[in-house]
Amino acid sequence: MFPRSFFVLSILSSAFALYTYPRGTLETREDSPSDQDLLSSCPGGPGSPNVKKADKCTLINIVNNPNTRTFAVLGDPQLNCGGATDPVTVTLGGQQTVTQTTTVDANVGVSLEGVTIGGGASSSTSTANTVSKTISYTVPPGRQAVFVAGTAQQSETGNVQVNYGSRQFGHFIWFTGATVTQLTPIPSDVEFDVHETACGTCPSQNSF
Repeated sequence: MFPRSFFVLSILSSAFALYTYPRGTLETREDSPSDQDLLSSCPGGPGSPNVKKADKCTLINIVNNPNTRTFAVLGDPQLNCGGATDPVTVTLGGQQTVTQTTTVDANVGVSLEGVTIGGGASSSTSTANTVSKTISYTVPPGRQAVFVAGTAQQSETGNVQVNYGSRQFGHFIWFTGATVTQLTPIPSDVEFDVHETACGTCPSQNSF
């Protein structure tokens, strides 16, 4: 007895369905939702005119990438400018919340800001980490300083399984061909540093 249908995932093209007919031949569905439709319909997404809102979206086929570290400024910069000749001792620091970020292949053309995709690290780890710390620091004349926190983030890449409450293009479940990457903060791994530059300069976050 032949199965009525099954799904085939592709990491190179949009999601599509394949069907097995009684004679054992395969035929590709052309009337299927695009990756943009699927991801836009995820909870928190803008929605798509071609499919209904999904009940949930889940990261699957997960590949663990090397961890990355994201730096954020804590509090306001403290300056010793205006021609001063003596060092000045100031308080640096403050509070900042680092949240999980999700990105998708550039060719899909959809922003995932605010979209909820479960699975992976987000299932067992908080998707946000609030960092708070202050220090006393002496700023030399003609210099400015900011306190920064670098939070390690677990990086995972995978496809997305999209579940619907009613059939969309004949199916309750669809899979994206495009891959998404999630960065989830690791609260136990935070590095702090002071970034000091000359007065009048605008420090780039890439230099932290």
